[in-house]
Amino acid sequence: MKKGKYGLDAPTVVLGYLAPGMVFLIGGIIWKQGSSIAFGILLLLIGGYMVYGSKCGKYKMREKILGYLSIRGSDTVLDVGCGRGLMLNGAAAKLTTGKAYGIDLWKGQDQSGNCKEAVLKNAKLEGTADKIEVQSADMRKLPFPDETFSAIVSSLAIHNVKPEEERKKALLEIARVAKNGCRVAIMDIGLSHIEEYIAVLSQNGFMVEKLLRNQHQIFPPVSVVIARKQKIALHTSEK
Repeated sequence: MKKGKYGLDAPTVVLGYLAPGMVFLIGGIIWKQGSSIAFGILLLLIGGYMVYGSKCGKYKMREKILGYLSIRGSDTVLDVGCGRGLMLNGAAAKLTTGKAYGIDLWKGQDQSGNCKEAVLKNAKLEGTADKIEVQSADMRKLPFPDETFSAIVSSLAIHNVKPEEERKKALLEIARVAKNGCRVAIMDIGLSHIEEYIAVLSQNGFMVEKLLRNQHQIFPPVSVVIARKQKIALHTSEK
């Protein structure tokens, strides 16, 4: 599958490492200050690591996550906070009769060139244009009926919602639109956010099947939870 163009994640943060890194490095060389040189190199390495994650690492994570999610050809998939469509198009490529839906508010500080048009361009590059549908929507109020989706994915998106109570609304919406048996994969920075998501999902009918801690393909390291909405058994009492 041909790669789309998925931009640079957190571009202002990356610049915040690379620009000072160059200043400290050059200044340290000019003034012969070893500590400034070392600090400049450290900042440049972190910025470079983040660029690597955007250009290479997140593609590796896409394949790993979609592998665990086990997308079926007939699935109805939702990408919550789809950005430029990395996960959305990856999931859509595995569909035959199914459909993949992406929602986002497309904020530029989250990803360079972040917009709905970029999703559609990438869908053409990856050959998935006829399998996706995207719309502008807030993850705290998803525009879909209850129990619509058989697979849901979210990548580096939910942590952008603040504070914790607002993130909980997004997770409750994911639970609402998930069918019984729906597989959910959420990737986000660090482990603390993931543990927060696990708590909400577990309280709303999901069983955690796998937890991937501190995956270093992306900086800062990411963690992933794979969960499944359990079928609710109905019990009748005999009179």
